Amino acid sequence: MQTCPSWCVTSAEEHASEEDGSRLHEGPTFGLVRTWWLEGPAGCFTATVTESSYGELTSDDLRQLATDTLDAAMWMDRQAQFGQLDQGLSVAELVRRAHNQATRSA
Repeated sequence: MQTCPSWCVTSAEEHASEEDGSRLHEGPTFGLVRTWWLEGPAGCFTATVTESSYGELTSDDLRQLATDTLDAAMWMDRQAQFGQLDQGLSVAELVRRAHNQATRSA
């Protein structure tokens, strides 16, 4: 039996129906952005935008989506790099670290 990462919210029943050699772990959701990790030979982190009741997005909605997306991307990068999230760090500290490690500015 394989062990899930501590952040995985995929149910045991969902995992039981997966193909041998790969597991899809659902990670935390950041606003409208849901994170995933496909474990296996070609494993990778991905994210999807969840359905919303917004319909058309206002400028405030877009700013929130941008913030949620940045939070999700930083979390995914951190998981890929270190294998676990430093849960004690603030978002501001994670942004500072990501900025310091960036090879170019946005």
